[in-house]
Order: sequence, then structure tokens, then C-alpha cells
Amino acid sequence: MLRLKEEGLIKSASYASVVVAFIIISIKSYAWITTESQSMLASLIDSLLDISSSFINLIAVRIALAPPDDNHRFGHDKFQDLAIFSQSIFFLISCLFTLFSSSKALYLRDIPQNAEFGANAMYLCIFLTFCLVLYQSFVVKKTGSKIIAADKLHYFSDFLTNIAVVVSLYLSSSFWYIDALVGIGISLYIFYASCQLFRDAIRNLADEEFADNDREKILQIINAFSQAKGVHELKTRSAGDKPFIQFHLEIDGNLSLLEAHTISDKIAAELIKHFPKAEIIIHQDPV
Repeated sequence: MLRLKEEGLIKSASYASVVVAFIIISIKSYAWITTESQSMLASLIDSLLDISSSFINLIAVRIALAPPDDNHRFGHDKFQDLAIFSQSIFFLISCLFTLFSSSKALYLRDIPQNAEFGANAMYLCIFLTFCLVLYQSFVVKKTGSKIIAADKLHYFSDFLTNIAVVVSLYLSSSFWYIDALVGIGISLYIFYASCQLFRDAIRNLADEEFADNDREKILQIINAFSQAKGVHELKTRSAGDKPFIQFHLEIDGNLSLLEAHTISDKIAAELIKHFPKAEIIIHQDPV
């Protein structure tokens, strides 16, 4: 029942991001045509990427939440990582476009028009984005979903860039270069965010081990049980927001099969407390 509730929250957050992104894109498109602002263009490109990412997330969430089947015995969690990886590529491409456009405007000394109208449009976008980020934060807190957390990062960056656009529109009348510089700044921020997403996705897709402190925590939990005489072949990885842990547990070879499994079950239960949703495989070896 709890799992179904979490899945419902994740799906609702995905639908909400698509709807909000569509509204924001409509507002920014009209505002950009009216103002010809480079910072507005950069923010519009960011929002276009948001809605493409939200659509990808929506599809990935529906697939990732599907239970394991005959062809995917480990589940579909890695579809989340594939979605995040594709988002990072989209972001990197957008950086090149917005950086070129803003640099061109800086060279030509372009000044945005109808700054007050553009600022009012951005106020509405800021309000919508703020409401969405609050709801996404709630969902991430309740579910721990990495794909919603990635989507939240997009919209939080959008929230910050929207504020920067408002400031640039007001200052551009006095300082012609502000609008283009803000456009360049937004482009660089998008580049930084995309690199973070790319790195996280690659880690999971390449089955990278847990961080050293997490692996050490696993060993501490195991060694806290007096029946555990040793551990080897510890392997860890993640797929989406699901951790995978497996190892060989060294125990007294004179124990019965039932006793050995009872010890393993206790260790697995303790590990689950620290690594929720983890899939744990323990192989018992005699000392």
C-alpha cells in the first residue's frame, strides 16, 4: 500500500511538471517576441528543455515503476538513469546555442524592448515555478525519487534564472550589456547543472560502487553481529533510486541452514534501515 502511494505521488509530480512547463513556455515565448531579450531567450531555452525533460521523465517514471518481468528480472529502475542521461545531453546542446546568441548580442550591443512587460511576465513564471518546486520537494521527501529530484533541480534553476531575467530587464535600460551577460551566465549555469546530471547518470549506468563511507557503513553493520566471522566479495551499485548490495558472509560452518539464513535475514533487515529500498543478496560461506 505504501509503495502504491509513493508511485502515485511520483506520477502526480511528473504530470504537474509537464503542465507547468507548458504554461511557462507559452508565457516566455510571447515575452521574448515582445522584448527581444537575450536573457529571456536563454530562459525560454531552459524552459523548453524543462518540458522535454518532463516528458522524458513522465515516460521513464511509468516504465521504471513497472514491476520486474521475464525480460527485466532486476526491474526497470535504470530507465530513470537513461532519462537523466538524455536530459544532460539536451542541456549541453542548449548551452552552445544560448551562449552563442548571448555573445552575439553582447558584440552587437542589442538592448531589449518593453522591459516592464517582460518583467511582469516573468513574475508569473516565478510564481508558477515556486509552487511546482515546493510540491516536488514534498514528493522527493516522501519517496526519495531521484528522477523527481532531477526534475526539481531543473525547475529550481529555472526559478533562479527567472529572477535574474527580471533584474537584467530592469537594469538593461541603464546598462546595455547586462541583458547579454545574464544570458551568458544562465548558459554557464545550465552547463554546470547538465554536467552534474551527466555524472550521476553515468555512475549508475556504469554500475559504479557506493561511496567509500557507504561501503564502510555496510561493513560496520555486518561486523556488529557476533555471528559474522568475516565478509568478502562485497559488491554495490545503484539503478535509479534503488541500491543493490551483495556479499559473501563468513559464519560458523557447523550452524544449520536455518540458523545461517536467520543470521543473514537479521543482517539484511539492519541494512535496509540504512539503505531503504535496497535489494540485498547474501551468500553464506563457512569460516
